Amino acid sequence: MRAVAGILQKIFVQRFYIQNTLFFLVLFYLLFGVVDGGSLVSYHRSLMLGFLGGARFLAVVLVLWALYALKCAGFVLKILQTQGFEFLYPTLGSLEKPARLRLWLLIHAGIYLPVLVYSGVAVVLGILHQFFLSSLLIVVFNLLMLAWPLLVYERKLLRPDVTFFTGHLQRWLNRRFTKPPVLYFIYELLTNYPRRILGVKLACAGLLWLTFYLLQQTGGFDIRGVLLGVMLCVITHGQLMMQHRSFDDTYLAFLRQLPQPLGRHYLRLAGIYIILFLPEMVIMAANKTPYPALLTCFALAVSMLLLFRCLLFFPKMNAEIHMRYVLLTCFVVLFMMLGGYAWLAVAAMLPVSAGLFFYLFRRYETYVEPGS
Repeated sequence: MRAVAGILQKIFVQRFYIQNTLFFLVLFYLLFGVVDGGSLVSYHRSLMLGFLGGARFLAVVLVLWALYALKCAGFVLKILQTQGFEFLYPTLGSLEKPARLRLWLLIHAGIYLPVLVYSGVAVVLGILHQFFLSSLLIVVFNLLMLAWPLLVYERKLLRPDVTFFTGHLQRWLNRRFTKPPVLYFIYELLTNYPRRILGVKLACAGLLWLTFYLLQQTGGFDIRGVLLGVMLCVITHGQLMMQHRSFDDTYLAFLRQLPQPLGRHYLRLAGIYIILFLPEMVIMAANKTPYPALLTCFALAVSMLLLFRCLLFFPKMNAEIHMRYVLLTCFVVLFMMLGGYAWLAVAAMLPVSAGLFFYLFRRYETYVEPGS
């Protein structure tokens, strides 16, 4: 039992802290690095007394701790569904349920430990300053944050086909709807890589917000500034393109052998990136972008996305080489945009992307990293 516990600690707890080193460095800087060393204790004492004595502040703190607990549970579930860790199911399933629950508690508590330590100090301070109700609420909250993940881990162990918290929704959708091919990759992102697509969309939302903010500060709307923001959003989607190629290589390689016209495959590819870029279009429309400018931005974004995706059909096109071509193309398109020739850039990129697709699609072979 001790040997199993030690192995699981390395698999889950140590791996969690190693993979989230940057997160904890930023957190450590925000909590300790921005404050002078001499006033560090008084700063955190005031912070703790602040949320112990204020209901709204305490609610915000509890929400942040709940999000961290969700992050911890998500990490454990991600390990369980990662290729190479299939041995965990028979190993943990062979244990008696009480022993297994103790192991789950040990693993989750080890990952959730930073919150337990900080909240424990806050509870002691709250009792000393007679904030009994807030202290009790924090204790009950943390007990819940330690209890509900154990039920989720047990459910995952019994039903390994269920992905994270979306299992019921996935099965409901799969029973009632037949997805068209244009939605295969988007469904894959939303179900198996939600944090990746959420991160990309949040980054694009930040870029567009900054773009419109700067335009307001400089005196008004300028389509060239908006187009620059759109170009940065397209570059941000680069990691999704690499994921898209990997998805197609793994699951949809048979499509190239189907007796379908190449035009249908190209329209499917265009549909994927049109749908992917719709959230950015909604953000621009919400910022009262004129309709002609909105159409220009959409045409430029889709043409760039299609061109950059079609470049990945070249053999030996890894992420580094692909990024070079992306940046080189953006450099040329940038000058065309600044000169007012955005539609000329669209008229050039769309035929090039279509030509590359029609020439390379049938000839493409699954990309393999050198040395794999």
